[in-house]
Amino acid sequence: MSAIELLLRLAKIREDQAMARAKRVAGQVNQTKAFKNQVLEYAKEYEGQMLAAANETLSVAFMQDANAFREKLIQSAVEMDGQILGLSRASEDTLAVATQARMRTRGLTKLVDKKRLEARKKKAKAEMNQFEDNYAARLSVNSGTKDA
Repeated sequence: MSAIELLLRLAKIREDQAMARAKRVAGQVNQTKAFKNQVLEYAKEYEGQMLAAANETLSVAFMQDANAFREKLIQSAVEMDGQILGLSRASEDTLAVATQARMRTRGLTKLVDKKRLEARKKKAKAEMNQFEDNYAARLSVNSGTKDA
């Protein structure tokens, strides 16, 4: 195995690792967004339950506590925006690294393919030259004067 083929193997391993990392970070972004949406949905449901309970005779302290909890849910969802932004940036960065790794792998693949093609052509030419030499040798055996 030539050095360039070894480099290609290494580049493929690095590309696979970079793609896996990019996929993992993108998954984290999606999970965080889904969790934020769940928190907001829960706050919305909680608000609906509070409005329904407002028609009943519930204490003011309970309503204040319920509203404070709803506000904390909304605040935590807003704070997740920063996490989502950071994860999105990290996702873009890891995707860029993975793309660069893929481009390196493609370039090395083309180079290895070119080297292999050149080697096959060189081998075919050598075989053809050997065939021609053998053929010429056979013809020259019968071309001289026999028993002269």
